[in-house]
Amino acid sequence: MRSFPGSPRVLSGAIVQVDPDSPLSRLVVFQYNPDRMTRSLQPRAAASGRASDARRTTGAPVETVTMTVEVDAADQMEQGDPVAAVGIAPQLAALEMLLYPSTAQVVANAALLAVGTLEILPPESPLAVLVWGPGRAVPVRIQSLGITEHAFTPDLFPTRASVDLSAQVLSYDDLPVGSPGYALFLVHQVMKEAMAVVAGVSGTVSAVTGTVAG
Repeated sequence: MRSFPGSPRVLSGAIVQVDPDSPLSRLVVFQYNPDRMTRSLQPRAAASGRASDARRTTGAPVETVTMTVEVDAADQMEQGDPVAAVGIAPQLAALEMLLYPSTAQVVANAALLAVGTLEILPPESPLAVLVWGPGRAVPVRIQSLGITEHAFTPDLFPTRASVDLSAQVLSYDDLPVGSPGYALFLVHQVMKEAMAVVAGVSGTVSAVTGTVAG
């Protein structure tokens, strides 16, 4: 989409999977930033039921993020982009691959089964990071993708779609200490604590100013 001259540059949200073996195949940059993000936070409370534990927390809250991502090939088709011949299939594939193990892992596990390996651990997916501007980059686990395809090419490739995305934010309670996501969430919490201090100071100044003015 064309923007008005002089309009501010808007950063694009993205989901990045940190995979040393394939660093670019699972980078999903949102074509259009969602207009709305819904966040739900549930506290991790001690489950003992004792009065002495009523105010105890066992860790960071469990946070779930939902949003609707719009994907549209209209601009690319208008500009004659050859990739637009398959519509938005590549963009949808990039989103869906966030939920798949790699074919290399599947084949390797099948080979281990064929030679009689008794115990095979499920493949571990790369660390996914939701990047929403410079002030918010958090590790996440994609919980679901709901894809609604709206229009198609003559070869039935989708050209427009809405993707309802749900993800759980992974905190230091969900990740091992050595994981990059562990440190990333700690940084995220430190930034929240700093923002909360700013809000507290601002609220105090406003209250005092209001009292004096009255």
